Amino acid sequence: MAVYDKPITIQVQDLDTEQWGDSLHLHALVNKTGGGTSYDAGADQYHVSLTFKVRYCAALDDLRYSPQPFRVLYRGHTFKVTDYDDFMEQHKEVKLVGELYE
Repeated sequence: MAVYDKPITIQVQDLDTEQWGDSLHLHALVNKTGGGTSYDAGADQYHVSLTFKVRYCAALDDLRYSPQPFRVLYRGHTFKVTDYDDFMEQHKEVKLVGELYE
């Protein structure tokens, strides 16, 4: 059985004001998905992606087809949501992939 022991906050951006507000406070199983270095603006940039596995709840359906206005706050870092996966729409566990940006 999965251990959802890492607190995360999912925020949504108001499209009119562009302000971020808390949408959900959840606990997740967190794992590194990928990472790499790129050269941008004259400096090496390291990019990391994490997978946040959370128990399904209906409030997560807002992310299903439009994850762009959402981000995950985890351990003082901000991750842009780049993918949503409710495996076979079983509504048991949702995988959110987040890419670090700051």
